[in-house]
Amino acid sequence: MQRRLSRLFCFLLLITPLAMAQKTPVALVGTLVTPQEAVPHGTVVLQNGRIIASGADIKAPAGAKIVQVDGVIAPGFVDLHNHLTYNVFPRWKPIEEFGSRYDWQQKPAYQVLLEAPHAGMVKLGLECEMERYAEVKVITEGETSVVGGLQEPCANGLARNLDYNNELGGNFGKVIYDVFPFQTSEQKLAEAKAALVATPRGSLLIHVAEGGPNDASATREFTMLKARGLLVPGVSLIHAVGLLPQDFAEMAKAGVGFVWSPRSNVELYGDTARVAAAKASGVRMAIAPDWSPTGSDGMLGELNYASQWNATQQPPLFTERELVLMATSTPAELVGLTEQVGTLAAGSAADLIVVRKSGEDAYWSLTHTSAQDLELVVIGGEAVYGDAALMEQLGGKGGETLEVCGSPKVVRLEGKSWTETERTLSHALGEFGRKLAPLSECGN
Repeated sequence: MQRRLSRLFCFLLLITPLAMAQKTPVALVGTLVTPQEAVPHGTVVLQNGRIIASGADIKAPAGAKIVQVDGVIAPGFVDLHNHLTYNVFPRWKPIEEFGSRYDWQQKPAYQVLLEAPHAGMVKLGLECEMERYAEVKVITEGETSVVGGLQEPCANGLARNLDYNNELGGNFGKVIYDVFPFQTSEQKLAEAKAALVATPRGSLLIHVAEGGPNDASATREFTMLKARGLLVPGVSLIHAVGLLPQDFAEMAKAGVGFVWSPRSNVELYGDTARVAAAKASGVRMAIAPDWSPTGSDGMLGELNYASQWNATQQPPLFTERELVLMATSTPAELVGLTEQVGTLAAGSAADLIVVRKSGEDAYWSLTHTSAQDLELVVIGGEAVYGDAALMEQLGGKGGETLEVCGSPKVVRLEGKSWTETERTLSHALGEFGRKLAPLSECGN
């Protein structure tokens, strides 16, 4: 809470005459990914939770603290598809492929391994601990903005919860995240439609056509979507594996977006969405990890998977730059936050990451980086996670040490310690015969 109040105070300084009271600016120098272009020797300047300048020929303000980094400086990833409290569970590896999500949700294995223990943890009142663990987990994967967390005060954790409280301090459209849109009440549907025509316009992220590419029940959901009046601007479809090429053409014409989660699709259904058709139709496409039981631990893992999948296509469908755009500027656009997150542009929130550079191509580095190579995460101008040396340069000493894939990292938390959170969850999960999931699969 103290850190949140501090952010609000800093934002107020931007719009009041108290300019002399502003924080000391910080200039990070390294390879920038804006993400529209890569700048080999660039500078990004942070002050009061905002980016005040970035580019190739930026002169740091007088008195600024200058921090040289050897890696790639990129916008924090924007995750529009997650189920955070489930990310405390280890991977679930089904022994079969399913037709649609309605199939595996009825399986005894799913009920025993995931649904029943999740309900039991909730009954024990551990939702906040589960959310806290999950938000640290996605931050270790480079995510600074997420959806799919708890819609209550304890969800004010480390990352920006776009569908609850984005903490940006301005007037933005409401972000609504709906897992079962065809079970939504008429009242909730009316509220969602009102948000989509409000000023500023809101956004609706909905799971549609989740199943195999040739599953009739999944494909039929597109007709159901249109019948509910939801093929309109501001809506983005999650999964969409069952959609046909002509469906993507309709989406593009209607201004409807698409959130792609390839790993979870392949693990559960044996294939993923017809992304070639989506791209050819001009659908705005984001990427997101779904959840760690069958998807990726977070965005770094999902970008790795997507890049490997892309390499199997002849010819490859996407460039590495296009994949990075799917994790940064495009998801920001889909929820009406183009000038706020997913970018290093002046005036945007100071949400960024630093990853160790691999080879000459900065985009390739971002799509082939493992969690141990994430050197720094900054949210709202505050260093919240990373290597100890960089964390000290940006915020002094303090924080707790945790290990990710054999690499020591530092995380800064308010309230309950990381060690206590891990201990509480591990003990409770043990009561249900489950182990606490690791923060990262470490490239597996």
